[in-house]
Amino acid sequence: MQSGGPSIIRRSNLRRPTRSQIARRRATVVIAVVIGLVVVWQFWPSGANTGVAGPTPSTGGSAPPPSSGGPSPTVSIKPGSNPIQHVIFLVKENHTFDNYFGKYPGADGATRGKTLQCDKGNTPGPTVKLTPAPSIYPHDLGHAFVPGLTAIDGGRMDGFNCVPLGEDLTGYTQFSRKTLPAYWALADRFVLADHFFTSMYGPTFPEHLYTVAAQSDGIVDNKASTDHPGSYCDDPTEYTSRFPIEDLSQQDDRTIMSLEDHFLDNPANLFKIAGYWVRTPTCINIKVLPDELQKADVSWKYYADTDQWMNAMQAIRHVRFSSMWNQVQPPATILSDLKNNQLPAVSWLIPPEGNPNEHPGGGVNICEGENWTVDYLNAIFHSSAWASTAIVIVWDDFGGLYDHVVPPHYDIMGLGPRTPALIISPYTVAGSNPDGGSIDPTVYEFSSVLRFIEELHGLPAMTDRDAQASPLAGAFDFSQPPNLSFPKLRDRTCPTS
Repeated sequence: MQSGGPSIIRRSNLRRPTRSQIARRRATVVIAVVIGLVVVWQFWPSGANTGVAGPTPSTGGSAPPPSSGGPSPTVSIKPGSNPIQHVIFLVKENHTFDNYFGKYPGADGATRGKTLQCDKGNTPGPTVKLTPAPSIYPHDLGHAFVPGLTAIDGGRMDGFNCVPLGEDLTGYTQFSRKTLPAYWALADRFVLADHFFTSMYGPTFPEHLYTVAAQSDGIVDNKASTDHPGSYCDDPTEYTSRFPIEDLSQQDDRTIMSLEDHFLDNPANLFKIAGYWVRTPTCINIKVLPDELQKADVSWKYYADTDQWMNAMQAIRHVRFSSMWNQVQPPATILSDLKNNQLPAVSWLIPPEGNPNEHPGGGVNICEGENWTVDYLNAIFHSSAWASTAIVIVWDDFGGLYDHVVPPHYDIMGLGPRTPALIISPYTVAGSNPDGGSIDPTVYEFSSVLRFIEELHGLPAMTDRDAQASPLAGAFDFSQPPNLSFPKLRDRTCPTS
């Protein structure tokens, strides 16, 4: 703690809950919010329609306002004339740009972070140094929709110590070249995107929906229960919360966005926002990019384990209960597909839970997660597909970890804090990074990857989000010959504590 400034209250002897315990607690919190709404809501009517949504697939809600700062596509990719034949979208878990790359030379990073005095009316707290990050975080941090709004605090970016379990400043930590050598080596050679934002405020389930659909159907939370076998469409007891986006008026959208911009100004703002939410099953029916890929006869696979938090395709009814489900395969399948020259045109690669996905807490070892990435990237680099491949690596939500850049406010869902983002290909833009790579300041979100794929194959946009997203316009240079070189990445011996 810095001297001479306001103090930050830290609790001692906190019991660190498991992810399942957190899910059960969240269900209890939802009940409490509903009870609170009965008392509080009469004083702040929302005008929301609280009926449960029907089965019609959603188109993603209203377009971002012109003043939202959203990017406009600057590069048009003619289908069939581009050397990229394979796109791999690798989605890991729960880190921010400042957490992984805040010290990277030339990037828009920070080594200090602002705080709030959470117990004193959310008044400004001291600015603290971001301390060295451990390979194994002591616990998880709050990173759902409400903690995302808390952390952003209307653009002040000072509420990260006020998210659940954030009081001990675990979120104010960052890695370095020494502690993330492989990721930094990839940034040296390829493109490090330093304005790549998560698509919404969090958490995992709806963020992963954005990676396949450029929307979450208004869903704002993870499932509220984990006490039955199966997941999403395989567990009819699972429910979550969503904005009924098909029923919200433009005035509703403006009201919600204003409440989000002033979230911590009044404790009642949480109840006002939650008053719009409705209960919904986690098995939904929205258009996903594989629908358009199949129509265009473009090959695809979604490499992910079933019955895990991150498998968004298991939540899409018409995918789970049709032949499309055959294209959802375990992550390791991509290794045999590479070996057998069967890599599809479009792939989602979702690491298993635990060390591979790098989710802080629960004994997860970030170093081992980086090793997993190294092993899979080396398989790609040494395959015949490498010469025509583009890989995008992101982390699905902010994980409760500090980031200093204010996200654009596109709509009622986000954007959320920045994700680390690496764009890897023989055709990435060259620059002044140590091994010839570059830093791309273009504003992106997960829908940007989908827009890039859509333009590669001449496909229409699915929602307002991918329609207005930059198709990774600042990351590629197709006017130059390909640079097939790649860093020599090796697994390293990881600390065990």
